[in-house]
Parts: sequence; C-alpha cells; structure tokens
Amino acid sequence: MLRVHIIICCVLLMLCIPVYLLDNYWLKSSGRDWISLNFKNVLIWTYVAFIGLHILLSTLVIFSFHHSKLFTVHLYSAILSLVLLSVGFFAFEKIKSNDSSGKDLAKMEHRKSLYNNIRLTRWWFLPDARNPNEIHVDLEVAASGRFSGQVIGKEDGETGRNILSSDGEIQRTVHSGETFHYVFPLKILYPGQAKHTEFTFYLFTSPTGQSGEDDIYKIYKDSVVNTDDGSYFYGKLLPPLDEIPK
Repeated sequence: MLRVHIIICCVLLMLCIPVYLLDNYWLKSSGRDWISLNFKNVLIWTYVAFIGLHILLSTLVIFSFHHSKLFTVHLYSAILSLVLLSVGFFAFEKIKSNDSSGKDLAKMEHRKSLYNNIRLTRWWFLPDARNPNEIHVDLEVAASGRFSGQVIGKEDGETGRNILSSDGEIQRTVHSGETFHYVFPLKILYPGQAKHTEFTFYLFTSPTGQSGEDDIYKIYKDSVVNTDDGSYFYGKLLPPLDEIPK
C-alpha cells in the first residue's frame, strides 16, 4: 500500500512539468496593449501548493490508519486540500485587505493633523481688483520647510477661462510657527476682472527638498466640497480685503 502511495505521489509530482508548460503558454501576457494582465506562474504555484497539501494529508492518514483504502484516502485528501487551499487564499486576502484598510485609516488620521500646516489669513489686490499688478497674502505655517505658491484668476467661476496668473514661482524658506507676507507678481492673460481667484500653496518639509509624506499641497478657492482628496488639501477662500492694510 505504501509503495503504491509513493508511486501515486511521484506521478502527481511529475505532472508539475506539463502544468508548468501549460502555465507558461496559456497564462502568459499577450503584450498587445497596456491593459493586458500577466497571470504567469499562478497555475503552477497553485498546483504545487495543492500537491504539497495533498501528499502531506494522505501520508499522515496512511501512517495513522493502516487499513484505510488507498483510493478513498487520496479522494478525501484531495477534497480537503482544495478546501484548505481555498480557505487559506480567502484568509490571506482578508488579512491583506484589513492591513490595507488599517494603513489607509492611519494615513487619513495623519493627514488630518497636517491640514492647518498652511493657513491663509488674508489677501488683497494691488493696486485694486479691477487693474491688479500684484496679489498680496498673509500666511501662517506650522512646519518648517521650503515654501512656494501659485495663483490664478478666472473670469467667471471655476470653469471660466484664466485671465491672470502669477508671474513665476517664488520660493522661500519658512520656519515652524512663522507668520509671513507673500507677494504674487501677476501676468495678465486677457483683459477683464477676475471673479474667481484660486491659490495653490506648497510646503516641502524635507531638508533635501525631495517630496515626503508630510509635504503639504493646499488649494484655497471659493467653493470647497471635500477638504482632502488624498493628495491636495482644500480650504475655503476668504473674500479679499477692500482696503490695502498698512
């Protein structure tokens, strides 16, 4: 009985060769377009896991119950191996999904603490809103790093055409808790008055100037639906000052 069992196990192991060839031919990526998926090695590794479980379980049963029928042992061992393999796969996917969800939740909580690292306290046009040459802003930062910003002015709401924008990008070093004044020289693209103004501020906290998870990209605009899309923060833009502060 043991000799026949060993022969069956060897046959099952030898079947790895045609399964491997079938896996490479049937599941390889066609490479015809960018959405082609490559499932190469999925079949062979599934078969190897199944055979490993099946040989282990059937051998344990044969050594534990010497009078068991060999065909019955292999039949039930194969069924149990498939069940265990399926349960293990779904358990792995569940653990992987929970781990991913936990990481996403932790990332969201961490990003909430970064929301007020850039605060726009007030802003105004110079000399006035009808014929601006500059836009001045007062800001507060809660972290040190390299700071820069951009501004655009639209003719009619968020979907209107841009009629003005910041002329170049001015960078400066800021320190945690600093309040500072920032000036945007303007470039007039089309004649008209900007009825919708949108600011985008960047704060890179890495000393090397490279992007990091604590970097802040924050947009201030008139209408805000979502304060965080995972990449950019959004803040409600206050109306500009009517008078130039002294």
